[in-house]
Amino acid sequence: MQAVKNIFIVDDHQMVIDGLRLIIDTIEGFDIVGESTSAPHALDVLDTVNADILLTDVSMPEMSGIELTRLVKKKYPHIRVIALSMFSESQVVAEMIDAGISGYILKNTGKQELIEALNKVASGQNYFGPDITLQLMKSFKRNQDETSRLTDREIEIIRMIEQDFGNKQIADMLFISERTVETHRKNILRKTNTQTVVGLLKYAYERKII
Repeated sequence: MQAVKNIFIVDDHQMVIDGLRLIIDTIEGFDIVGESTSAPHALDVLDTVNADILLTDVSMPEMSGIELTRLVKKKYPHIRVIALSMFSESQVVAEMIDAGISGYILKNTGKQELIEALNKVASGQNYFGPDITLQLMKSFKRNQDETSRLTDREIEIIRMIEQDFGNKQIADMLFISERTVETHRKNILRKTNTQTVVGLLKYAYERKII
């Protein structure tokens, strides 16, 4: 028989916490050991309870679920985190994944999906609802399509820009004119829909071009 898993809930709306309690109290194998409507307060309380799973809202006023997850995973690496959100945007999901979550479900999900998510995460697996998975797949395909529009030479120049080479240095290294480098840079910014070097490098890092 699987050991009981202790759950801690964080959401800035008490009504959401109360609703989750009503559902989780009916699920065998899980026990709620704490709750908080404040992420900073939750960090303090987690020192006093033995939590296995953290259910956290993503969008909160004092501290986002993203930052909370990062801090929790750093201080309590054994705690597995499931994000709760009204939003399925791939960028938000990606940031939560990067922070260390084990699951992501929407707040409008049904009881059965919550049960499935808890059981999977409790057993060491990850869980992402069908809507979330679909958004991630669309984002992955979109990123692939965008990256495929960049030529090999443009990708080469992006990597040189990341190394802080100027137009003249790039031109000398590639045996092309500075004017050609400038044209490549304009095309790169247009294709990536960025306007600054910082924006371009962020784009490139997110898509593993560099």
